[in-house]
Amino acid sequence: MSAYAEWESGIENRNRHVLKQLLGSERVGKILAVDYLPHTFKRALRVYREDRLAKPAGEVVFKSFFSRAVKISKKLTVYSSVWPKISAKKFYDELGRLLVKLKFGQFIIWSYYPLTVDYFWRLNRLGQKPVLKVFDAVDNWSEHPAYLKFKKKLLNNYQRIDAEADVIFAVNGELKNLFSHQEKFFLVPNGADLAHYQKEYTIINRDIGEIKPPIIGYVGTIQERFDADLLSFLAQNNQEKSFVLVGPVWQKAIREKLAGLANVYFLGRKSYDEVPMYLKQFAACIIPHQIDAFTKSNDPMKIYEYLACGKAVVSTQGTDLEDLKPFVYSSGDWQQFNQHLNDALKEDSDLLREQRLAAIQNHSWQKRVERMWEVIEQKLNKIPNPNI
Repeated sequence: MSAYAEWESGIENRNRHVLKQLLGSERVGKILAVDYLPHTFKRALRVYREDRLAKPAGEVVFKSFFSRAVKISKKLTVYSSVWPKISAKKFYDELGRLLVKLKFGQFIIWSYYPLTVDYFWRLNRLGQKPVLKVFDAVDNWSEHPAYLKFKKKLLNNYQRIDAEADVIFAVNGELKNLFSHQEKFFLVPNGADLAHYQKEYTIINRDIGEIKPPIIGYVGTIQERFDADLLSFLAQNNQEKSFVLVGPVWQKAIREKLAGLANVYFLGRKSYDEVPMYLKQFAACIIPHQIDAFTKSNDPMKIYEYLACGKAVVSTQGTDLEDLKPFVYSSGDWQQFNQHLNDALKEDSDLLREQRLAAIQNHSWQKRVERMWEVIEQKLNKIPNPNI
């Protein structure tokens, strides 16, 4: 879902957190991370500029005109290529040679990317047969506004994944509807890096330190799913509160809609290291997302990260996790959302904060990946001499 260079620049998402856990596991010998495959020429140019031409983050162990593999650590090598947009055959031929060069014998394929499923058969033809094929379904891409022109392809690919994958993880129970082989389906929601979000800060950045409390905050990319009309309603009906949006604005119309509101503040993108400091300044955290076919398939990481800071959460999307439901005020109705926001501020207490922090302990990325490994090892135990 993101390139390694984007992760290094501070972008964090599910596959980044899973990768971190895998790299720290003694059960994993080595990983070849294949960067986000370009599905448009614009993305291919970006990959070439940022991943092929840029200064490498480690030792270059393979290089061609369109590709590069960089050894980041003893365990991790990152392969970036624009071949997928030019020739799938050449891409998989090159990937196969790289697997041989790096001495991958039997291996597990672990994919997050539903825009291509060619690896199910192309690597087999090259003699690079994976011993297990894992797909991690993060949202329903066929309903994502940015991928609607690929909807038919994505739906066909989900059917192929359903037929070919040995294990299908998913962030949300709604995603089960994409797959018919329910015995392969395992719900593994998102989580939080608890140690990261529970750090203490002695210095507060001026951009938020000078904003009048109470601060109602949102952290994330301001894009299609963000309900600007709801935020406008909340701001106008709570003029004594400050509404702070931390994250890049991808939809210019959203900024324009909210620009005239004196109690709405856009603070822009912040690094992953800075985000907990901002969260700790919030009196309550909100997730004002629109409810549609795409967002119904989401499992916002924000819920876990907000709770990892001990904060009250008010959201248009609830959670299916029973132990977290008491700590998430959920409503798709504007008036009720506004009432929940005021209730959250009024009801907040040291005891509630302690209860939120206690509840989130069971939802760390470490526990999520441990669950994934349980499933994978059960599958591997049924394979004669898997020798991973």
